[in-house]
Amino acid sequence: MGKAKVNMVIGFLKGMQAEKVNVLGTEEAREDNELIQKVIEDIELFYEAELEG
Repeated sequence: MGKAKVNMVIGFLKGMQAEKVNVLGTEEAREDNELIQKVIEDIELFYEAELEG
């Protein structure tokens, strides 16, 4: 996956986190957003070389 696509996926997931807070509220969205954050971190680690280049 190219750098642009990785960044697009991460951007989408971050937008999803914000939307969950908007719809559910901070407390209701907390658990989901923690899981989404773990996915973001996993993607960043997996594609680390591509993101640096």
